[in-house]
Amino acid sequence: MIRHLLDVGCQVTLAGEGNVAALFEKEFPNTRIIPLQGYRISYSRKGIFLVPRLLAQVPNIIRAIKNEHQWLEQQHAIHNWDLIISDNRYGLYTKKARTVFISHQLGVISGLGKWGDAITRLLLYRWINRFDSCWIPDCPGNINVAGKLSHPPFMPKRHQFIGPVSRLKNTGPSVGNHVLVLLSGPEPQRTLLENILIRQMGHINEEVIFVRGLPAVAKPMQDRNNIHFENHLDGDALSAMVSGAKAVVCRSGYSSVMDLLRLGKRALLIPTPGQTEQLYLARHLQKMKWFLVREQEKLDVKKDLGALMAVSFERPTLDFEAFKKAFAHLGIQ
Repeated sequence: MIRHLLDVGCQVTLAGEGNVAALFEKEFPNTRIIPLQGYRISYSRKGIFLVPRLLAQVPNIIRAIKNEHQWLEQQHAIHNWDLIISDNRYGLYTKKARTVFISHQLGVISGLGKWGDAITRLLLYRWINRFDSCWIPDCPGNINVAGKLSHPPFMPKRHQFIGPVSRLKNTGPSVGNHVLVLLSGPEPQRTLLENILIRQMGHINEEVIFVRGLPAVAKPMQDRNNIHFENHLDGDALSAMVSGAKAVVCRSGYSSVMDLLRLGKRALLIPTPGQTEQLYLARHLQKMKWFLVREQEKLDVKKDLGALMAVSFERPTLDFEAFKKAFAHLGIQ
């Protein structure tokens, strides 16, 4: 979406910190980037403790949302933006410009039961409804990617499905020889999965490439036998790497799933332990027979890759250019 805005001649400002800012710098080196503090949520090593740990951080998250709203008002006075697009940041609304909130996480799965989900959704909608539009990166109807995450019992006031999005490019059909591991997500679970996969991948008779999801880390990890490591790949390089893979192993994060669907790749999805929405999404996609899913604690890579290669997947054709229509409705084309 950023690339589309640049391609049609818009002046774009990006905001973020840490790995987000590092990714922006690598993908869009000539674009202005300003610092914006993230929510800085900390995660547990064991999935069973994740929900209680997140609940304990709710006051800090609310404070961060209020702070980012104040930050936006201050920055808008300087930059005077025409359009502000928030990627799941609840405080980036203002009455002084058109604002768009982007998220597929509307059907909240809080881990607190049906009533906990409903109350949490109501609270989040209070923020979302302050935006001029809520764009949902998924398809309307029964054939969709995120299931009840993007199709909750009731929707925000001004919502619009814009179709799935991906920064990767379809380079055409290809038959590769390597197994690709895409690591992503918060610590410590990113490193825990990396260590598990390095240990198990070292015992299979396959060429394996790890893309570690660490754009801010310059020093590469030393290759080991059949395993090659990359800290980060830009969009073009990653597109080629994914396109040429015989199989992909990654988290069931929504961005990763959309990338896999864009390139039509078979993949083994490993939900982050305790992350209720990733667990739901993985199960939903396996039920749709689009991917194979394994829990992190039960991984047997050699066996699981064999099962993955034996499965036949059938997926619908999805429109990854539909988001351009949403921009066209705003006069951006």
